[in-house]
Amino acid sequence: MGCMKINKEIVVGALLTLMLTILLSAVHGKSVRQEAGRRFTLNATFSKADGLLPNSEVRLAGIRVGQIGKQKLADNGYQVVVQLVFDKPLDIPADSSVSIETDGIMGAKHIEILPGGEEELLKSGEHFSYTQDALILNELLDKVNLYMKDKKDKEKALKNAAKSEAEPKPETEVAEPEPETVKEQETITEPEAQEVL
Repeated sequence: MGCMKINKEIVVGALLTLMLTILLSAVHGKSVRQEAGRRFTLNATFSKADGLLPNSEVRLAGIRVGQIGKQKLADNGYQVVVQLVFDKPLDIPADSSVSIETDGIMGAKHIEILPGGEEELLKSGEHFSYTQDALILNELLDKVNLYMKDKKDKEKALKNAAKSEAEPKPETEVAEPEPETVKEQETITEPEAQEVL
């Protein structure tokens, strides 16, 4: 009989734990759904989103106002659509732009919102019209190297041109043209002309 009493206590405890878990899950699920319904999101389309990760910061005037949500390829398959999830609704002018920025030279990437001046505001779910892709350090260094190489080549060409102009040119004797002689025209006499015919 003591064994049955212990088994009943275990069963009642397990049932209470199960009911409490179900109740907490329902409450949590309801709050998550309500939060998702109130969530303020905007979208931005970039050609390159290198180094931009989910949950990276979204900043306005240097202050964190949200985070990166989903990232997916655009319908054209060549661009990436990034979802920006905000902590609370914001008044962002419709002509605002976003750019992918880096903290320092090698720091983490984030999105910076650059507010526009239009009175119309973006609504949740809308797209930013103006975007600037991430600056990739390797590409920038390649461009600087190419510029420096071109600059050196141009300087070298200018030095060679100046050097060749400064050197005295050897004088070459130019032969004077011979005076043209007037050729005597052959005169054909009348009887010779008839013979030719």
